[in-house]
Amino acid sequence: MSRKHVLILLALVLLIGGIGVAMFKRDVDAWRGPDERLGQRVLPKLDVSQIAQIHIEHKNNELNIVHEDGVWRVKERDGFPADPALISELTFKAREWKITQSEPITEAQRPRVDVAPPDAKEGASTLLEFRDKEGKALATLYLGKKHLGKPPLQVKGFDKGHPHGRYLLVGSDPKTLLVVQDPMNNVEPAPEKWIAKEFAKVDRIKTLKVDTGDPATSYELSRREEAGDWVLTGVRADQTNPSPAVSATNVLYSLSFVDVAPGLKPSQLEKPTVVTAETFDGWNYRIQVAPKPGDETHVYFTIAVSGEVKRSERKPVKDEKPEEKEERDKEHEERFKRLEAQLAREKTFDNWVFVVDRKSLAPLLRNRSRFIEEPEKPAAKK
Repeated sequence: MSRKHVLILLALVLLIGGIGVAMFKRDVDAWRGPDERLGQRVLPKLDVSQIAQIHIEHKNNELNIVHEDGVWRVKERDGFPADPALISELTFKAREWKITQSEPITEAQRPRVDVAPPDAKEGASTLLEFRDKEGKALATLYLGKKHLGKPPLQVKGFDKGHPHGRYLLVGSDPKTLLVVQDPMNNVEPAPEKWIAKEFAKVDRIKTLKVDTGDPATSYELSRREEAGDWVLTGVRADQTNPSPAVSATNVLYSLSFVDVAPGLKPSQLEKPTVVTAETFDGWNYRIQVAPKPGDETHVYFTIAVSGEVKRSERKPVKDEKPEEKEERDKEHEERFKRLEAQLAREKTFDNWVFVVDRKSLAPLLRNRSRFIEEPEKPAAKK
């Protein structure tokens, strides 16, 4: 065999070998499929700073949260502020979601893991869409079933595992099913879960009056000093039962609500109980409590406050050192700043009607007789 023939044969071997390697690589790539994306971000191009709207939809329910004038607001609750912590958690998590599993999926297979369109009859997904201020979609996700992790050993009730992730489709790649390690429990079109729940705290009460229109359930409590005893109007101080009096006033410091009533104004409440409270800070609260038709568990609730923060000079402490004076002056100033922030926030509640758990107000809405100390019974004769 001549040198020329050897070179030709060698070239053919290299050519055939190269073709074989290329085909092998192609087959391996095809076998791996989308699994090469494991560990990569689901939304690598998402710019959180551009998100101005969040849209969540499932079947006939939807939620729209819009960023306006520096505040996130829930459209389905007449623009009541949304919880900024929940918004931050969702948007920053979305930027970091990483793929833990992926596989091809056909349109017919989508209902099996609930990633069909959000209005589908079977296997409907929860649509999550991040939009810019013009309403243009920055990212679209179809959230499906929770992904169950390995069940803990020997724990009854957890034999099917516990949610530790979620199936989803990205709108730009609807043929690849992904799993991320975040069950996204809060991502549902439930407006009551997204509203900001920070509420008024009526503190340092000087007088408290409850007027139901019925003398048996109306009463007035007062005290001269912040640390003084409560006195029920119409009876002596020693006849006032201190325990229910303290419970009634504590209710107003620990107020909470479960929802906001959209489309309802404070002036529209029917037959409300009116609660008024004056504080040692000079603030005046007016509260209305009214029945919520068809609901025995909750009541309608409104609150309005008037007044201002009255600043005062701190009285120096005898023989205080310069560093002690500086620290006490700072604390004194910070207290007024906290009061100003509190009053400004609480003045924003006066146009809303809230839904409150009826039981939480029970110590406040009592019969007047409960505030009267019962006379001691004479000891039984032996």
